[in-house]
Amino acid sequence: MSWEADPNFLGAFKGALPGHYRYNHRMYGHFMQAGLPPAERGIFLAGDDVSWTPAWVEGAVQTALNAVWGVTAHFGGRSAPGNPGPGDVYGAIGPMTLAD
Repeated sequence: MSWEADPNFLGAFKGALPGHYRYNHRMYGHFMQAGLPPAERGIFLAGDDVSWTPAWVEGAVQTALNAVWGVTAHFGGRSAPGNPGPGDVYGAIGPMTLAD
């Protein structure tokens, strides 16, 4: 099978193409689970494929840190005072939500 023959195959930069912003936004912000129904909480995604920089190790590291914050918050933990984690500042510095 040739992946390139599949109309949904997008190559190494599958999540960084024009029109994919809403998809990237949902995947990248998945660690922010407070607004999800309880049955949909507790699984955290990490890796370059769910980051803003697919195919780069920086994206994998960034999403791993986000997932660790998410797991910590899920179990009732929090960041140290004076050292906010990614979820603590997500509203201020996170990606913009676009209107439909």
